[in-house]
Amino acid sequence: MFNLLSLTDLSHSIVSALSGSLGVWYAVLYNFIGVIAIAVKVTETQMKKRSKILFFASICYALWITYFILNGNFTNAIVNTVGIIQLFVFSQRGKHKWADSYFWLAFFIVVQIVASFFTWSSWFSIFSIIAGLISTVAYFVIDEKLYRYLFAALISLWVINGIVYFYWIALIHDVFALISIIIAIVRYNILGAKKEIAKDQNQENTSKID
Repeated sequence: MFNLLSLTDLSHSIVSALSGSLGVWYAVLYNFIGVIAIAVKVTETQMKKRSKILFFASICYALWITYFILNGNFTNAIVNTVGIIQLFVFSQRGKHKWADSYFWLAFFIVVQIVASFFTWSSWFSIFSIIAGLISTVAYFVIDEKLYRYLFAALISLWVINGIVYFYWIALIHDVFALISIIIAIVRYNILGAKKEIAKDQNQENTSKID
């Protein structure tokens, strides 16, 4: 399939040049970036408020863009680049009317699809593409609970992507993120919901007594 500006060849050239000049330190560099991304992602998934979720997500996106470029995978790098741009727009929801428009959701979905078409390398690219689309919806929604369910689905696809390409740092990141988001779902979506129900019932009983 056609690759815009021969991105596959370009990415291979970048990897060859950097690995040749840095030697073993090249692998140390991008794996170190991956380790930092793991810590940031785990922190993101444990945040309760949407604003903090988006903040840590932006940092994580930036780290993975760097990681995938250094690994020569422009499909994943562009998916993450679109992700960080859309995070800025989505972070304005509730603050500015223009950001609340569903136009932006449709726009970024189309951008994801078009960008992925031009950087398609094999059928295995489908995992990162679908993950990117789900990510767009997950960060667009205001409801933190819905975000966590969507995130669990997309991170499962990234786990598959990591297995396929054997990005072991990315795979470790995704496994930790999946475990962390499951914990967050139990912590906030399930137990938190039960606490809210119990709180409402107590308030209702108190008002009846009064």
